[in-house]
Amino acid sequence: MLSIKNIHDQPKMMKYYRTSDMLNLLYFFPQLSPIRDLTIVESKEEYLENKDFLHHFSQNRVDTLKGRPPILGIENSGKENVFYETLIKVKEKDPLGVLVLFNLTSKPTERYERWAGISVGVDLGISVLIEAVSRGFDGREVSKNICTHERYFIPWFDLRKLSIENFKDYQIYQINNEDYQISRLERINFLKSIGLEEKVFSSFIPEEYQPIPDFIWLSVIRNLLKQLEKKEDLLASFGFTNFAISGHTEGREFAPWQMFDKSRYTLLKKK
Repeated sequence: MLSIKNIHDQPKMMKYYRTSDMLNLLYFFPQLSPIRDLTIVESKEEYLENKDFLHHFSQNRVDTLKGRPPILGIENSGKENVFYETLIKVKEKDPLGVLVLFNLTSKPTERYERWAGISVGVDLGISVLIEAVSRGFDGREVSKNICTHERYFIPWFDLRKLSIENFKDYQIYQINNEDYQISRLERINFLKSIGLEEKVFSSFIPEEYQPIPDFIWLSVIRNLLKQLEKKEDLLASFGFTNFAISGHTEGREFAPWQMFDKSRYTLLKKK
């Protein structure tokens, strides 16, 4: 196994797509990322040998080495009881694929309980483009370019005067109810496809569109947008001039998992 707690493992972990995205966020925006104890399981044998220890993790993702085709089409509820089953599916698609396990700083919510999924695209020194989906959705929709409910465009030098009072002035798109109904049906079908019961989650996805509440945008402004200018030189020195930070909310806060550069962002948008 590879662990973020082992300094010698960290360079090896950076060779994986999604894991490196998670490490990038932890490095540049540690106060924003909710991820802790990041660990990679490389084989089924390794999982079985460490089964008792691995059951202490609460979340999972799938990953593979950079340069190989990203592993697509494996979705699950994210809970511990699907870890080994997910690893088997990963190995069927790519023998070098791995299971990424981690914990969160707070108790994770169900996928249908979140207030929003949000992707913040940054063109350093030029502009910020925010794409978001609302209640009952998560970061999957925006990171995979499935749908967008709200979009905001903020010129770089407007970040310093940005506040919750003027944030809506930068909105360039909000979905209409007809298109929202289509996205709602697709979301319901997706949640059913990963084994969730419609009677359990349907009430969490509003029947009519409800804009993302101000307390979520206040979290985005305070914890990310206001930090971008302060970190501009640091980000540029590491080559992060075009990147995106995406994920979902936990409770009343934006708690993204990943940060990726332009090449990775473009690749994700095409999938």
